[in-house]
Amino acid sequence: MKYLEPFGNYNDSETLYIFDLDDTIVENIPFNNLAIEFLKEGVTIEKLLLLSLRKIDKKISDLKWENGRIYIEDAESKILVDGNWVRKGKRVYLITPDKFYFTDISLPNKLKTLSNFYNSVRNKCIVTGRSKEMKSKLEESISKLGLGYPNYGFHCYPTNTPNTDKVATWKAKTIVSLIKSCGFKKAEFYDDNVKWVKKAVDMVNQELPNVSFKGIKVKK
Repeated sequence: MKYLEPFGNYNDSETLYIFDLDDTIVENIPFNNLAIEFLKEGVTIEKLLLLSLRKIDKKISDLKWENGRIYIEDAESKILVDGNWVRKGKRVYLITPDKFYFTDISLPNKLKTLSNFYNSVRNKCIVTGRSKEMKSKLEESISKLGLGYPNYGFHCYPTNTPNTDKVATWKAKTIVSLIKSCGFKKAEFYDDNVKWVKKAVDMVNQELPNVSFKGIKVKK
């Protein structure tokens, strides 16, 4: 497994290139950035914040932010962490709620450097943890940003209840299925999530030992 931005043979017709979407070839406005703007001024992110706070019985006035992250002080560990919250030391941090990825404000708004590589390779597909309910909007977004449609498909997570471990397994199985059905003997997978890259590498090596497969962790 590599940890670098790739530069391959753009004219390679023997390799299937598999790309994650968010934070791999495109960017969106992070939930925390929008939430911080709400805390400063007030925007439509309010509902998601309130839903998150309800899980731990806290109020918007309890929220603080630092270095682009939102947290609540909890030195005595009184908060029962639930939903999209994680504990680190004496703080409980807010992480992006799943519902955020079903909103229009989460749609891609900017290309990443890797998008140039994506557009240049011949055989490619997108395998994203985004729900299939958002597929048409995501397809429209990448088209507006100038990304060509992947000739081996745009594959979205089949349900609207994403779970990190389940998405990792689904991605790995989808990649195995794609390589099998397309008949490629070489494939490369690009994702910003190291755990998902490792899961795919492990499963492909186990299921398809004769395939030359590279998993590449894309820099954020």
